Amino acid sequence: MGNEHYYCLVNDQNGHVNAVLNMRLEEQLHHAEHIAEIMEFAVENIFRNQGIGKAMLEQACLIAEEHGCSQIEVACNQLRENAHRFYLREGMQNFHFKFSRSFKGNAAFENTIGK
Repeated sequence: MGNEHYYCLVNDQNGHVNAVLNMRLEEQLHHAEHIAEIMEFAVENIFRNQGIGKAMLEQACLIAEEHGCSQIEVACNQLRENAHRFYLREGMQNFHFKFSRSFKGNAAFENTIGK
């Protein structure tokens, strides 16, 4: 909680947390600049399409800019097509592929969410 390189934004309504965004600020060698990276970002299904995600992303961008970051990034599973549309609508671009390697046997050959 006291680490100035990490931020956690939480949205709640009447004591019920319905959205969370975790972000890391760091110098990245391949950018040669200070970058913000969204590590986790989730809005509960029944609270989507109400502007909560948009407001949280805007707040994350403000925090990143205030801390001298030149850009904000997020990795998103290929199966999350609604999230892709959201990020593109909010002005983000898809310039990267993210590769991963599982250490849990053959599970690495199937793209699944939440297993």
